[in-house]
Amino acid sequence: MTDHAPTSILLLGSGVPLAETLDAWLHAQFAAPLEIASVHTVPEVLAYLQSHRVDLVLVDEAAARNELRTIHTVSPATAIIALAIGTEASALLCPLRQGAHEVLSLRPSAEPDHARTIERALARVNGRPGILKERATRVCEVQPSSRLIHDLNNLLTSINGFADLVLAQLPTDNPARMGAEQIRLAGRRAATLLKTHPPAAPVSPSSATQSIAARAA
Repeated sequence: MTDHAPTSILLLGSGVPLAETLDAWLHAQFAAPLEIASVHTVPEVLAYLQSHRVDLVLVDEAAARNELRTIHTVSPATAIIALAIGTEASALLCPLRQGAHEVLSLRPSAEPDHARTIERALARVNGRPGILKERATRVCEVQPSSRLIHDLNNLLTSINGFADLVLAQLPTDNPARMGAEQIRLAGRRAATLLKTHPPAAPVSPSSATQSIAARAA
């Protein structure tokens, strides 16, 4: 990671600075070097983004309200992850509707999924490799099986192919093009993300099912 630009993380918190409460967690998840800054309001975020390259913005659930889309508009290459304390569906869905790319629960029971959540957000936006620590250094990381990756690649081939067909048939001024373009973009980024995860040794179908259920829990 030392040959790459530092990973730049901006923390938006309405109360106690997130940089103080999340410092150890950030260094456990991300490869060095890190550049971590903390602000309290959305205008401060927008000003910071205009003068800095930022890979990831972490937002506590009370700080941005309905202004997450504004952050994304100012810096479309920055991933936005909302931090939630609870795991209730309403608490997790609300930030997504407001414009967050992913929602990360800070409850200890969700810790094995933290790295996966961050990877998904980064893959949707900038896809920079080498930001997170190697999987071997993370606790409880579950490797996908070769069969699972094969099946997902087949599904993504269909998704991306049909997205291309829809776009080829839609006029340039059709409002539906934006949605189709987002589907194709997400599909391509998902395919890129799969390529960064080498398959583990073959596992039984029941083990693979349990692994997927655990991640979705």
